Amino acid sequence: MKTQVITLLCCIICNWAIAQQQPNTIKVSARVVYVDPEPTFKATVSISSAFSSFDNEMMGLVQVKEHFKKTLEDNGISWNTIKEHEGTFGFETMGYKKEGAIYEYETSSADAMKVFLNISLPFLYRLDATSVIELDSQEVEKITQMALEKAYKKAALLTKVMKRQLGKIISIEQNIGDLVGKPFATTLYYDRIPGEFFYDVTVVYELK
Repeated sequence: MKTQVITLLCCIICNWAIAQQQPNTIKVSARVVYVDPEPTFKATVSISSAFSSFDNEMMGLVQVKEHFKKTLEDNGISWNTIKEHEGTFGFETMGYKKEGAIYEYETSSADAMKVFLNISLPFLYRLDATSVIELDSQEVEKITQMALEKAYKKAALLTKVMKRQLGKIISIEQNIGDLVGKPFATTLYYDRIPGEFFYDVTVVYELK
């Protein structure tokens, strides 16, 4: 029993000593919403008679592709802007047990993307539609600076209320790793701005 008490007292003293060595800190988080003025728009669709009973027995994949091509060109979209999916696996992974193909469309024009998304065919199924951005070093520097300034203002306000002084930065964490040259995609939806990018940081400051 005496040994247990001594061990407990030693643990308490050690923890107290460690706590005295560590400075008081305050942790704050900040978010910057950056909108790239020139995003790229991408859409992925699949075509197959499996999606409709429309001429299921009469239209093969070749006919479906030709109908798709003609519809695009009738809407002012060049067939050259459409690329068939080149991955190892494609439509067969979707489990429809029929022939089909996956196509990818890319454009820098929001109007052209609207036209593409408005195309409706009985054998056409949309898989994905996004806006994609890539940040250069200057954009990353700007976004990072904005986030740190926002975090500092939040921390400064809190320490003022606490009647303390803000010290140096102890640590910084961000929600994303390397930012430069990496594509970031945002799903196209009515309540999202194309090219929108969220950057979050968590900063720990020393308190004086």
